[in-house]
Amino acid sequence: MHRRRDAAVLVILSVVIAGCVQHGIPVDTSIEATFPKPVPASRGLDALRVVTFNIHKEPASVIAHALATDRQLRDADVIVLQEVERAERPNTPWCSAACGVGKTLGYHAVFAAGHAIPGGSHGVAILSRAPITSARVIELPYFDVHANSGRRVALAATLDVAGDPVTVYAVHLDNRLDVRDRRAQLIPVLAHAYHATTPVIIAGDFNTSPFTWIAHVIPILTTTQDNRLEELVRAFGFDTPVTGSGPTHRALAMRLDAIYTRGFDTTKFAVSDADNVSDHLALWAQLKAR
Repeated sequence: MHRRRDAAVLVILSVVIAGCVQHGIPVDTSIEATFPKPVPASRGLDALRVVTFNIHKEPASVIAHALATDRQLRDADVIVLQEVERAERPNTPWCSAACGVGKTLGYHAVFAAGHAIPGGSHGVAILSRAPITSARVIELPYFDVHANSGRRVALAATLDVAGDPVTVYAVHLDNRLDVRDRRAQLIPVLAHAYHATTPVIIAGDFNTSPFTWIAHVIPILTTTQDNRLEELVRAFGFDTPVTGSGPTHRALAMRLDAIYTRGFDTTKFAVSDADNVSDHLALWAQLKAR
């Protein structure tokens, strides 16, 4: 009886943790850009509030309300989003959830599709009070995780923060990976950011659950995923300032999300429930240029 119960628990855990991944499709390297009117004021590099939030496929209206009414998030300068969806209907202007939030709250926004969903696409986005001067898609290594495999991309954007350039990366890694594959999937981002001549912010859902996966199916409790990934991040010269954030996911108190930096001191950080609109908590950090 105990063996059956343990097996059932493993199956449930596999289903819960597999929920963040979608199906893959052919490559799309286009970037959707949204420009606010009027342009919001930027506070400069001495007080930059950065938020990363997996929005769990919620629409723009829900996310805009959550951000605008949360006292820890409403003054964010940079917002990095994952699990952003965009409906793509014929003869209708395409506008992702990030585009909608940008229009509602007055942010510049860029969105990159990772893969298709029925009637649209699913990807990552960056929103900024400061102008976004350039953006590009970074392809990440593909891993066949057997169920719900999908193309993964990162989005890099250069911001003009009161005359100072800053490079921001939006990342969403696969969940059912072992330590080696998770590190391999992040390396293209770290390599690109390593060569940036600006201060750097790398933020997103890195899916550093407390499990290591056998054959991408069976979870084994090891609690080494976040430590090993952040060792690699530090080896590339980036800081890991929010390791003490605590859980960023409501299930099993998992710390899946992070913010990595170069050229900044982190003066404070915390998580916020963001009106309970997602299975993730929003993670924010207050940065000051060195």
